[in-house]
Amino acid sequence: MEHTVIHDEKVNRFEVFESGQIAYLQYEEKDGVLDILHTMVPPQLEGMGIAADLTTAAARYAEINQLKIKPTCSFAKTYFIRHSQYGDLLV
Repeated sequence: MEHTVIHDEKVNRFEVFESGQIAYLQYEEKDGVLDILHTMVPPQLEGMGIAADLTTAAARYAEINQLKIKPTCSFAKTYFIRHSQYGDLLV
């Protein structure tokens, strides 16, 4: 199930609101690079694919805006190993 991801550019986050909880992916955009710093999913929402949906949204954003991706976050590093279609976006 794909979750609705909201991009809050004011705070550099992609967010999913589910069951009264918030999950998010924190990033920094600088010099044409989207640095994925942290992915946070509350324990109650783990295992629902939310972190993957957040990371996919970040990758699509980078693609549309011609940014490179630096996966600093350990989840993002693993995600991009598993989703090689985004390989050309990586720094």
